[in-house]
Amino acid sequence: MAITTGNRSGTPHRIVVLGAGYAGVLAANRTLSTLAKAGPHAPACTITVVNPRPDFVERIRLHEVAAGTRATAATPLTRVLHPDVRLLVGSAALIDPAAKLVDVAVGGDTTPVPYDTLVYAVGSGADRGVAGIAEHTFRIPTPESAARMSPSLRNLPEGARVVIVGGGPTGVETAAEIAAAHPRLRTELVSAGAVLDFMRPAARRKVTAQLERQGVTLRPDTSIDQVVDGALITTTGARIGFDACAWAAAFGVPDLAVRSGLTTDPAGRLRVDETLTSIDHPDIIGAGDAVTAPPSVADHLRMGCATALPLGGHAAAVVLARLHGDSPQPLSIGFVAQCLSLGRKSGYIQFVRADDSPRALSLGGRSAAKFKEWICAMTLDSLIEERRKPGAYKAPKGPSPTAARPAGVGS
Repeated sequence: MAITTGNRSGTPHRIVVLGAGYAGVLAANRTLSTLAKAGPHAPACTITVVNPRPDFVERIRLHEVAAGTRATAATPLTRVLHPDVRLLVGSAALIDPAAKLVDVAVGGDTTPVPYDTLVYAVGSGADRGVAGIAEHTFRIPTPESAARMSPSLRNLPEGARVVIVGGGPTGVETAAEIAAAHPRLRTELVSAGAVLDFMRPAARRKVTAQLERQGVTLRPDTSIDQVVDGALITTTGARIGFDACAWAAAFGVPDLAVRSGLTTDPAGRLRVDETLTSIDHPDIIGAGDAVTAPPSVADHLRMGCATALPLGGHAAAVVLARLHGDSPQPLSIGFVAQCLSLGRKSGYIQFVRADDSPRALSLGGRSAAKFKEWICAMTLDSLIEERRKPGAYKAPKGPSPTAARPAGVGS
C-alpha cells in the first residue's frame, strides 16, 4: 500500500525489493520511515518486498542453530518489516528490465510484479561448486539445512566424528559452537588454506589456540574435491571420514542477474556504480552480498551483515534521492571490528580501522562473547527500530576512496 502521508497528486512510485535479508529489510524500512517522517509533502510510493520465506533469518546465528544452542534464527517478517510494506512470499524467477517487471514464482504459479525502482538484494548462499555438497553435508548458510543438523548431532554416538569445512569466520564459529555444545563428539575443522588467513598472525594464533583448547582438530591447507556419503575426498585423493559434515567453505550468489541479462561479474554478482546503481539499468539499485561496486569505494568490503546493513541503508538513500529528484551520493562504508563467537562463553574481537585493517586493540574470552552477543542483538533491534526511526542503525563512514585497501572476509 502507499504510505498514508504520501502526495496523492500522482500515481505512487512502485518500489520492489528482492530479498528480505539484512540489506533488503533495511532498505525497505528506512525508505518508508523516512517518507512517513517527512509528512504530507513526501512523494507517494509503494514498497513490495519479495522473499522466499515469511521470516527474517539472522544468518549470523545459524551456527548456533546448527549446534543446537539456539532453537531458531527466524523472526516473522511481519514483526521486522515496516507495516506499510507489502510482503510477497515467493522467489524471483526473472527480471525483465525493459518492461520493468519481475516474474515471481508463488507456489506453482508465476506472478508478474511491475516496478519503477528495483532494489536487488537477493543475498548469498552456499556455493555448490564442489560435487556432493547438497547431498551429503549440512550447509550452514542455508536455514533449513542448519536446522536439520542439530537433531542429527544429538543422535550421534559418543566419539562420532563431526567435520566442518571452511576456515573463514562461519566455519570457525560453527566448529567452536559444536565443540563447546557437544564435547562428547570429535570436532574437526578443514580449511583450504590457513584458518582465518585474513587476520593478523597474533589474532590467528589466539583463535586457533582457543579452538584447540575446546577440542577442535585443525586441518589447514586441505582442499576438497568432492563429498561422498560419509567422507570428504581431497584434491590429493585422501579420504576424510565423517559422521556429520557442516559446509561453510564458500558462498555463492543466485544466478538471477545472469539469467535476466544484467551485467555481472564472473561470480554472478550485479555490477553497480559508486552509488549502487546498476551500470546498465539506472532504475535498478543493488545492495548486499549479490552486488559488486567499483574498487574506488568497495575494495575493502567483505561479505557479512556488517557490510549488507550499510549497503541497504545506502540503497534507501539512493531511492529517496531519486524520489526527490536529487543526485545520489557515492557509497561510503567503514568498519569498526571483526567479531567472532567461539561458543557461548568465549569469543574474539579484532578492532579495525575504517578500511578493515587491524588495530593493535583486541578483546577475547567472555568479554568478547558478550560483545558479539550485543552486536547480534543490536542488529535485529536496529532493523525493527528502523520501522519508525530512520537512521536507527548507524554505520561508520568509509576510508578515503584513494586510500581504500582490500581486506578479508567476515561477519
